[in-house]
Amino acid sequence: MRRYDTVFFDLDGTITDSKPGIVRCIKYALDAKGIPYTEAQLDGMVGPPFRVSMRGILGIKDGELIEELIRIYRGEYEAGGWRECTVYDGMRELLARLREGGIRLAVATSKPLKFTVMMLDSLGLSGEFAFIGGAESDSSRDSKIEVIRYVMQNLGMESADGALMVGDRMYDTDGAREAGMDSAGVLWGYGGREELTAHGAKYVFSSPEELGGFLLAERV
Repeated sequence: MRRYDTVFFDLDGTITDSKPGIVRCIKYALDAKGIPYTEAQLDGMVGPPFRVSMRGILGIKDGELIEELIRIYRGEYEAGGWRECTVYDGMRELLARLREGGIRLAVATSKPLKFTVMMLDSLGLSGEFAFIGGAESDSSRDSKIEVIRYVMQNLGMESADGALMVGDRMYDTDGAREAGMDSAGVLWGYGGREELTAHGAKYVFSSPEELGGFLLAERV
C-alpha cells in the first residue's frame, strides 16, 4: 500500500522552469504602463495569481489597471513567452515512473488553462496526466484552492484522502491545506524551505529522484 495514489503537480517552478518567459512578459506589461518595479518584485510574481501579486507585491489597487496589465501580459505571453521554458532535469523521468507505477497524476496550476495546455502539449507531457487543471482567464477560477477543487471534481474525488499536492511556493501548500490535502514542497523551483515549511508543507524534497523514491515506496 502506498501513501498516495493521486498526485497533483503545480506547473511553473515544479515541472517547468518558466521564469524567463514570465518575467520578460511582466516587464513588457509594466513598462507599457510606466509602472516601476524591482528585480526582487519580479521574482516574487512568479508563482502566485497575477491579480494577487499585482496588489500584494506591486501595491496596485486600481482594478481596471490590473486587468489592463493582465491583458497586455497575456498578449505578449501568447505571442511567444509561453515557449520560454524548460522541463526541470529529472521531471520527465519522474512523471513516467509515477504513471507506470500506478499513481494517478494531475496538474493544478494558477496559470491560465489555455497556456498550461499549450506548454504541456509542446513539451510532450500532456499524456502523463489524468487531468490538467488551470485558472480561468477571468477571475472566476483564480486561486490555488479553486483550481485544486476543480481538479478534484473532474477526477471524481469526494475527499482529498490519498492525494498529495506537489509545488514550490506557499500558494501550493496553502491551497492544499484548505482542501484538506497533504502537500510536498520542492526546492528546485522558486520558493525555499523556510517558506514551504512555514506554510505547512508536510514533506520537502530536494530532487525529483528523491520525490519519486518516496512516492513509489510501499508503506509497511
